[in-house]
Amino acid sequence: MEFSKEVQAEAWLRQDGRCAYCGKELVFESTQQGERGAWEPHHRKAIKYGGTNYLRNCVLLCINLPENCHLNIGHSGDYKESPILHDADLPYLYYGDR
Repeated sequence: MEFSKEVQAEAWLRQDGRCAYCGKELVFESTQQGERGAWEPHHRKAIKYGGTNYLRNCVLLCINLPENCHLNIGHSGDYKESPILHDADLPYLYYGDR
C-alpha cells in the first residue's frame, strides 16, 4: 500500500521540499530516478512492522546519486536491524523550528 497524494503533499510542505536526511532540494513533480530533484516517499516504520500510511509515518527521501538517501538510509543494513527512522535520524524532517 502506498501513501496518498494528499499525505505526500503534506510531507512536502513539512519538509519544505527537501530530502529529510541530506537536505537536498527536491522537485515535487520529479518522482523518477534520474530526473532533477527526484524523490520517493518512504515509510519511517515499515508496514510489516506495524507502520501506517499516515503522515506521521511518511518521509520524503531523495533517490538520485550520489546521496540516494532512499536506498542508502531508508533501506540500508542499519535500517533492517532497527526498522524505524526516528526524528534524530532525519535532520531536515521539519522546516523551521521543531
